[in-house]
Amino acid sequence: MSLSAPTYIGRVASVAGATVRVRLRDDMPSTLLLVGGESYRVGQIGSFVRLPIGYTDIYAVCTQTGADAIPAAIAGAVSEGSLADTTLERELTGYRWMTVMLFGEALGGEFERGVSQYPTVGDEVHIVTNRDARTIYGSRQDSQRGISVGTIAGTSNISADVDIAGLVSRHCAIVGSTGAGKSNLVSVLLEAVADSSLPRARALVIDPHGEYGAALDDYAKVFRVEPEEIAGKRSLCVPFWALPFRELQMLTLGELQPNHEVAIRDKILDMKTQASSFLRIPPPVEALTADSPIPFSIETLWYDLDSFERRTFTQSNNQSDDNACERERRGDPQTLTSDVYPAASPYNKSPYMNRKKRNIERHLDLMRSRLRDNRYSFLFRPGGGFSPDRDGKIETDIDALVAAWVGHSRPITILDVSAVPSQVLPTIVGTVLRIVYDVLFWGQNLAIGGREQPLLVVLDEAHLFVPRGKESPAHRTVSMIAKEGRKYGTGLMLVTQRPSDIARAALSQCGSIVALRTTNSADRGIVGASLPDELGGLVQQLSSLRTGEGLFVGAVMPIPSRVRIRRARHKPVGDDPRLPGVWQEGARPDRQLYSDAVAGWRKQTVPNGESHHNNEEGNNSHD
Repeated sequence: MSLSAPTYIGRVASVAGATVRVRLRDDMPSTLLLVGGESYRVGQIGSFVRLPIGYTDIYAVCTQTGADAIPAAIAGAVSEGSLADTTLERELTGYRWMTVMLFGEALGGEFERGVSQYPTVGDEVHIVTNRDARTIYGSRQDSQRGISVGTIAGTSNISADVDIAGLVSRHCAIVGSTGAGKSNLVSVLLEAVADSSLPRARALVIDPHGEYGAALDDYAKVFRVEPEEIAGKRSLCVPFWALPFRELQMLTLGELQPNHEVAIRDKILDMKTQASSFLRIPPPVEALTADSPIPFSIETLWYDLDSFERRTFTQSNNQSDDNACERERRGDPQTLTSDVYPAASPYNKSPYMNRKKRNIERHLDLMRSRLRDNRYSFLFRPGGGFSPDRDGKIETDIDALVAAWVGHSRPITILDVSAVPSQVLPTIVGTVLRIVYDVLFWGQNLAIGGREQPLLVVLDEAHLFVPRGKESPAHRTVSMIAKEGRKYGTGLMLVTQRPSDIARAALSQCGSIVALRTTNSADRGIVGASLPDELGGLVQQLSSLRTGEGLFVGAVMPIPSRVRIRRARHKPVGDDPRLPGVWQEGARPDRQLYSDAVAGWRKQTVPNGESHHNNEEGNNSHD
């Protein structure tokens, strides 16, 4: 390669592993080069360079740039004009340099991640042109393994194609400050996944704010916590009997003494064992535990525990069932009504208090209030045949639930959990993911298993479910998927605006990071520590990214790339309001709409924007 080539910018000065320091040309009058009619800036952070070594081209990304300081003695000589020889002056007054990180190589026009050989001092360094960029990105496009999400920033409309295998199999984290474009990027990715060229694709989106249903309505089925199907949305139900014992206990009874917890665990196991015989394919009894997803009547459980606490006896020393006092009034499990027994005497005479009572009346009151609370009806009164009768019989089993979630004809499922009470949200999300993951795990050799039909799980607001330093059902399940999911065909996409609040273990399992504009220094530090390929130096540009721009690093792209992300076809609900237009158009809204808003709050439904009051006024005026 001739040193007069227009792409030549300098030589290798030092090599330390994948980090290379480059000394730029002294005779380069400007950092703006014109090559083939197109201009390129030398030393831009995130830009690429090429190091030709024989028949191989090694590619690197710029992570730092600068210039050596002029020594004091030389600076004085320059100012006095004693250094008249400009060549000698250049040699003595330092030079411009940049630090680059090696990431891949190309041989015969085929690009490959990683390098088989390293440059040495004195090797040439060239700027990467659009032709070189097409060599890098073209190998991915030709393999038809990618989905387009936009264009590579700084190039002539080279498509930015995300590798599907890298996205699903290696896990991915999307981070960025509020308003940086995370929701738009997720929508763009899911639109691409739903393309007709991927007829067997499937993705499960956990949507805590209800913002993706409108954006992906053409490709997705939306399940929402509603008492009935509203505006085409399907009710989301999570049968309580699918929860592991510990999660169900904390949700209904709260913390218990260890001996009481063991007794209640044994009782639930007995109830599940008896009810298992009614299943279409009864499991072996020895395989059952209190955590097994076997239906049972939770109202009967409450009634039996409550009755045990209230029972009194005719004798003090022999408190058997035969010596129990007659009920004054029989309760009802279905209505959660307690039995009434004769009150225990305070004078050591009949009726006697139950000496074995657990003193969990307060816990049982909490359980009854939860069972009656309409906000939890999706859990304790799921409908659709999932509610057990007194004996634990059900009409519809858990296979129909998972088939409804991820086995339908559309490629995307959105679980809108915005109406789930916040205190139980991690439990519900953890249970949903555990149900789906377990079914796909145990069916891994079937056509619906994760190995034959992989599943991408998108977890929006991931810091709510995988918090740093805290344990929750969602935390445990997501961590398990992050560690094991790749082997069983379940991929994970964590979306968050606060990466510093996410458990480090979950973030470290992500083989790819997509970092949008991140203004918080603590969050940038976490992103820098999580970036693969030792490219933490690139994190400094995150605060200056434009809205809708992202740094793609890892398995999703052949090289670390700054991408200009296209707009989604339909705007997610979570996008910013259209200001100032919405403040400029029309008159001020009717004050009566606040009544509709309050009514929607109480019913836990979002009004459609049409007020009854306006309709009534319109009808009256028409009359």
